[in-house]
Amino acid sequence: MGDLAAAADAAAQAALVHTRAGRRGQASVATARADRLARAGEGLLTPALAAALRPLPLTAREREIVSLATRGLSNLEIAARLVISVRTVEGHILRAGQRLGVRGRTGLAAAVWGDTPAFEDE
Repeated sequence: MGDLAAAADAAAQAALVHTRAGRRGQASVATARADRLARAGEGLLTPALAAALRPLPLTAREREIVSLATRGLSNLEIAARLVISVRTVEGHILRAGQRLGVRGRTGLAAAVWGDTPAFEDE
């Protein structure tokens, strides 16, 4: 219906509910969705958005590696691009998934970009 403020606020409230219930993966997905809607609404800010839109608990290197992984690069391609070992890439992806409460690249994409389901059967 075009009400970005209501949609962003609802996503933020969902993120808070998921967080309180201990569902980190679903909370990350809802937070990413709220952030995307708030940006589309040119910086909308409601109390729920302010509470939900916190930085993801990832290091800069984890963000960089997760970004490449969720864009389709293999661990070997990421390692070659960043001049690190494949095991280091695997470790960063594993720790990022643990921090966000998700598994696999689909779960990471959902948590970071908010555009895919937060479950994976890998």
